[in-house]
Amino acid sequence: MSKFINKRNGIIAAIAVVLVIAAIILSTTFTQAMTLDEAKEIAQKYVPSTATFVTSEEEENKFEVMFHDDKNEEGFEVEINKETKQVKKVESQLDNDLGSKTVKLSESEVKDVVKKAFEGITSISVNLTKDNGLYEYEVDFKSNDFYGNADVNPETGAILESTIKYGTAITIPTDDQNKGDILSYKEAEKAAIKEAGGGFVKDIDLERKNGNYYYEIELVKDNVEYDYIVDAKTGKVTLEHEHDSYFDYDDDDDWDDDDEYHPGTTGGNSGNNTASGNTGNSGSTSGSTTSGNSGLISVEKAKSIVLAKIPGATIVKIHLEKDDGIYIYEGEARLGNYEYDFEINASSGVIIDWDKDRIEHDDDDDDDWDDEWDD
Repeated sequence: MSKFINKRNGIIAAIAVVLVIAAIILSTTFTQAMTLDEAKEIAQKYVPSTATFVTSEEEENKFEVMFHDDKNEEGFEVEINKETKQVKKVESQLDNDLGSKTVKLSESEVKDVVKKAFEGITSISVNLTKDNGLYEYEVDFKSNDFYGNADVNPETGAILESTIKYGTAITIPTDDQNKGDILSYKEAEKAAIKEAGGGFVKDIDLERKNGNYYYEIELVKDNVEYDYIVDAKTGKVTLEHEHDSYFDYDDDDDWDDDDEYHPGTTGGNSGNNTASGNTGNSGSTSGSTTSGNSGLISVEKAKSIVLAKIPGATIVKIHLEKDDGIYIYEGEARLGNYEYDFEINASSGVIIDWDKDRIEHDDDDDDDWDDEWDD
């Protein structure tokens, strides 16, 4: 009889353990599950108080929450990670996001505008470009907690559009164990564009989870946004989600890198390039130009992207070429004892290849900026 009771008690105890474990799992699942209301509440803190909720998109691992500020005529899109409940990215765009025909603000003044808008910026670079006949300042910046870019009207100082990403960008590993096994940014972009049958890459990020690397790619085609996951080792492309793009994208913008601003005229480069580190623009520019290629960044913008990464460098050479249907800027820069070979996607402005080599015959110099920005 006692054996039966003990056996019964053992079974009951085992069932109780199973029930406890199940309860813990269910409790954890429900605790971690994020609702739209929670996402809206979190996102609201990253937009002006006058902005109101418009719509949202829910994906497997994130919410995209859209707002519009009728008072300031500006739209916002806030991306929130469901698991961590942390804001990953904030995008903004004015309803009227056009530049100006004249340039009134200096690069220094534009830097002050952007630093005031996004407090905590520690590094910033500015470049003046021409888009569809109108001038815009393109600004790249970073802080200890975020990094991003913004377009500024050079006459009014209005921030036309901006993208802020929180955290630190994950870079392609260079250790011997992983070297050569990870797809480059360019290879991942090509895979996504091929899968979509065209379009342009709006955003790309390298991510890592459980030791596995993958690319998150946002691609826009015919004003529809496609979110792809590209396995960074196998190249497998998976469509995660698609929806109408909240922001309007003009694929017919004509970038003209030949327009330069001279004091007393109505547009172009303000002549303050030295202040933003553009002293490196003395290098040669060869090959194709962006004239006649719709939607491509200018050669000056490509240079500014490189100089934002290695301020004070000299651009030795840069040229535009077409590789498997994708326009890229290829070039070389030098700073101190190092030379850098780079490739930049001419549509998105994303650095897709970056190599750093020591110039052996030069003397050793300390390069704190280079160490800070090097990937």
